Amino acid sequence: MKQALVGSLLVLVVASAVSWWFLPIVQKPKTPTAPPETKLSVDAGPIPFKPPNPASDQNFNPGWIGSACRQDQDCAYAGGFCLLPEEGFPHGTCTQRCQRFCPDRKGDLFSVTLCAEDPAYGDKGLCFAGCNLHLTASGCRPGYVCTTLRRIDDSQVRLVCLPQRGSSAPPTACTRKLLASGLHFTRPDLADSPVRPARPGDPEPDHDICQIDTPVLLASPIQTVDYRQKGQRHADHLLVACRLALALDRLSELLAAASVVEVEHNGTYVCRSVAGTRSLSGHGHALAIDITGFELAQDSPVSIEAHWNSPDKKKRNFLRKLTASIRKARIFDVVLTPNADPSHRDHLHLEIKFKN
Repeated sequence: MKQALVGSLLVLVVASAVSWWFLPIVQKPKTPTAPPETKLSVDAGPIPFKPPNPASDQNFNPGWIGSACRQDQDCAYAGGFCLLPEEGFPHGTCTQRCQRFCPDRKGDLFSVTLCAEDPAYGDKGLCFAGCNLHLTASGCRPGYVCTTLRRIDDSQVRLVCLPQRGSSAPPTACTRKLLASGLHFTRPDLADSPVRPARPGDPEPDHDICQIDTPVLLASPIQTVDYRQKGQRHADHLLVACRLALALDRLSELLAAASVVEVEHNGTYVCRSVAGTRSLSGHGHALAIDITGFELAQDSPVSIEAHWNSPDKKKRNFLRKLTASIRKARIFDVVLTPNADPSHRDHLHLEIKFKN
């Protein structure tokens, strides 16, 4: 069984730049347990774990999914087992079986997890640690790189840590500018993704794939402004094209001057068409962001949907003035507001045009 795991991992390494589907890893868990049906959060508490590897490995999900391990006993949680170095995982990686979700553990040393599809086990998958720029400079442990996988029964990509193969991408003029600006980012290893219609019933897109020119995973805050996805409790990283990262740096400077401390948004990279059309959305190139609201330093939050046409003159005027400032700064090629059409009633769509 171990030999099958090694063979499948080699297939994964070769195919990682071609397909974002996770290839089968054949490994029988040592302690069979029923995978959780809902996303869980577990208090970290005392962790009976003695780090078996160098210090650079010890502060990334210690004793948990994605941590270093030498044997199954190092993965001291229900259903845990170790994907070994000889199977292609540097310093080992703790995992467990899953059906759709993997549990998360609370604490400053822990990243979120992802249940990735493993066709070898049908409706079961394997749990992997998500990339986290707050834990390491690269977002992963040494020997691992951020790459895209699909959660089971989920159409959107997620970034997780998998073994690195080959050399890192060389710097570009754009990434040099990011470094000079002091932004915290890493360059994930992404594959092209198939485009999907924006909504059920929409026509099939006339593009085959989504591509990101120089993708970067950008840490929040940017300048002094946090970026939090709608529905999430905390700010998180942004998967964007490098050009959008530079634009968000300029935008954040403008927002900070307007006393904005947090942006609520609906995402950056989404591989889909423009609603109601066959045309690829700017989100398919990770060159757009949909902003739904703002948190202010000394005032109550401002919502695009609630306050764009609100009788609250102060908040309405704040949004109109801020939008005018964004247009005047010419940071983005496209600025769409609720005045554009009903599909933008609840957000500002800010986009940089894709260059072939």
